[in-house]
Amino acid sequence: MIRLRPSTAASTDFTCPQTRSMRLFPLLLIVLFLCQPALAASNERARKEHELKQLIQRIDGLRREMEQRQNSKSAQTRKLRRIEKRIADLAREMRDTRNRIRKQQRKLARLRDQQQALEQRMETHRRQLAEQLRDAYRQGPNEPLRLLFSQQDPSRLQRNLTYYRYLGRQRQRLLDASRADFEQLAAHEQRVLEARQALEQTLERQRRQKARLDRDRSERQRILAELDKELGRKGRKLAQLEENARNLRQLIDSLGRLLERSPAETRPQQKFAKLRGKLSWPVKGRVRKLFGKRKPPSSLRWQGVMIEAPAGNNVRAIARGRVAFADWLRGYGNLIILDHGDGYLSLYGHNEALFKQTGEWVEPGEIIGSIGDSGGRSSPALYFEIRRKGKPLNPARWASSKNWFRSLP
Repeated sequence: MIRLRPSTAASTDFTCPQTRSMRLFPLLLIVLFLCQPALAASNERARKEHELKQLIQRIDGLRREMEQRQNSKSAQTRKLRRIEKRIADLAREMRDTRNRIRKQQRKLARLRDQQQALEQRMETHRRQLAEQLRDAYRQGPNEPLRLLFSQQDPSRLQRNLTYYRYLGRQRQRLLDASRADFEQLAAHEQRVLEARQALEQTLERQRRQKARLDRDRSERQRILAELDKELGRKGRKLAQLEENARNLRQLIDSLGRLLERSPAETRPQQKFAKLRGKLSWPVKGRVRKLFGKRKPPSSLRWQGVMIEAPAGNNVRAIARGRVAFADWLRGYGNLIILDHGDGYLSLYGHNEALFKQTGEWVEPGEIIGSIGDSGGRSSPALYFEIRRKGKPLNPARWASSKNWFRSLP
């Protein structure tokens, strides 16, 4: 008797489901092992983003607390803060408008160059077509037919007829190219017109912004005159200087405590302490107030330097860091503070406008503000400090005497 054996395929079909699961289990373990680093990195990134968000919220609470404290002091100070913040907003808008104008001007210049190239190509096609038409006119309309009945050598006749067919095709290509160039030029002229109109609208927006800025600056001068009357007596000016210094010290101390819980940097960064003597100045200008000199009429000392420079010039970050504070502070105007790690801070005061927000990272030489006279100054300048755990350091020992970010736009 012949016995039939079940095939291999048939035996496989009857494999126990539990056995198949046991075979897949090692594969699942390998997949989980490979995915674990990616999951851990994702969780770590989410944790740091949450910590940073909490830090920004705490700093914002500190900013509001400082604002309320300043608003309770003087009506003129409140007016000055309000008008200088409005000037800063307008200055940022005008900066964006200037950038938009430059882009639109470059776009318009490119369109005009392309338009000129199209016109030159059309002129070349026109000349070539005119030459062919003149040749055809001289030969007459029946030249191919005349050649056919001229009893020429057949090979020569064939060459001549091929030549006339080539001329006809070339003439048609020139006509098609001229028609396409004409349509493209018409569309290009429309784009040039639209680009010119957009540029004119942007320029008009800039004129309106400048008019508002001029009005706000006139209002600021009036407020400053009233503030000077309010602080007319020597004792009141002295009290204000001391209070301004106390406000800044309280702000830095509070920031220092908050920044101790700041999420660590996610990428390698050069230690700020190793940059001593190698830093660039945040702006090119003339240093007028030196570190450690007395600040009359008080016995206070300058804890930074005052750098005089033209209004609107760019203020740049001296090193990589995170924005710890960016707002108006009495006595210092539009102030931005960068945290460079290990307790090091750099401060930039009296800006016309600030271009970075709390929590943002900035690179060395990146633009963070523009030179101004906010905080009640009568002339444009930048107040610049470096601190380590709240203690002021002499900026001249950290920045090279003739080193600034000259190579940057």
